[in-house]
Amino acid sequence: MRSIISILLFIISLHCYAQNDSIRIKHRHYPSISSSYSYGNIMRSNDFVRGDNLMGKPMEHFQSTSLKIIWQDPGYTDWQKIYHAPYYGFGFSYSDLFNPTEVGYPVSGYGILGIPVKRWEKLELFSEFQFGIATNWKNYHPINNPRNFSIGGHLTIHVTGGFTAFYPLSKRFDLGLGIGFIHFSNGGFERPNNGFNIYTPSLEMKYHIFDRPDTRKIKFNGRLPRSNDLFLMAGYGDYQRSEAELDSNYYAVGGLSAIYFTQFSNVFRLGYGTDINYLWGLNALPNGQMGPEKLQNLTLGFILQPEFIIHRVTLVSGIGVYAIHHKYGSFNRAYQRLGVRYEFLKNLTFGMNIRSTYFSNAEFLEFNLGYRIRWMK
Repeated sequence: MRSIISILLFIISLHCYAQNDSIRIKHRHYPSISSSYSYGNIMRSNDFVRGDNLMGKPMEHFQSTSLKIIWQDPGYTDWQKIYHAPYYGFGFSYSDLFNPTEVGYPVSGYGILGIPVKRWEKLELFSEFQFGIATNWKNYHPINNPRNFSIGGHLTIHVTGGFTAFYPLSKRFDLGLGIGFIHFSNGGFERPNNGFNIYTPSLEMKYHIFDRPDTRKIKFNGRLPRSNDLFLMAGYGDYQRSEAELDSNYYAVGGLSAIYFTQFSNVFRLGYGTDINYLWGLNALPNGQMGPEKLQNLTLGFILQPEFIIHRVTLVSGIGVYAIHHKYGSFNRAYQRLGVRYEFLKNLTFGMNIRSTYFSNAEFLEFNLGYRIRWMK
């Protein structure tokens, strides 16, 4: 899984950071480096965090330091104009959850996208999204670390969303103040996987290496070509059953999705469709062994899926309901989807999603290939 995620993030990063040769010759790019410090609180979302740990008290605080390398250009491409000169790049962070014996000191690497929300005369407010991986955990072990039900494996997903306001202190330096929400989990790939949910303010110092891009003059009132799409997706992954958290058995999950999208703006489309998945572990025996392969392993869901378009990269979200599910019953449980997708060839995509319930209980990771059938409006 580590290799698949790393390749996915690397290729998406190449798209985000690279420009074609003609653009490199004509345009100057504006890189910057920033360092930030965060200090916040861990949400008490499971017993381990609430105090069922070796410390014998709740895990309350979180801190991290990060280094970011980002670019912000003055609207050389349509997508930069549409998003009013966003910044994009990659970052690394070193975190401390104040329980080094049972949790360790996680290290994260992630891609970054910051989209301006409001610009005043000097002050700028950005929304920032980070998506990557974290490692260096001290994860659950039945003998050496038996109470850490939050992290079950050495590798987790790192997802952050928040807002940061920047104010220029000088020609090259900006001061940033932000607030963010951080989520660590592995998508059900290894149990136990209750994960960590953290909200934290941050202080950031940004240094512009050359000069600042002139973003005030960016205007884009045009309408890009829009379409209706039928998106077909094949997904696959491995997972462990949540009801057998201490089990070492892994089960495969494979699925097909068909979603019809209508594009409403240059950056937003909305889809509705169906997900069909076959979970080999859905009828597993009490001892953890797989049961007979039957139709009861098949699930059917209906989903509403809003997406945001960033050229060839798509940010995926969605909320659905299980119409048929052997464990949950019919129309008794909602599910959610969150991920990223990249169009590597015309109409062909690959991506990764986290499937969850209750917006926090990860079910499995969907590594997927997709094909798009398009009708231009």
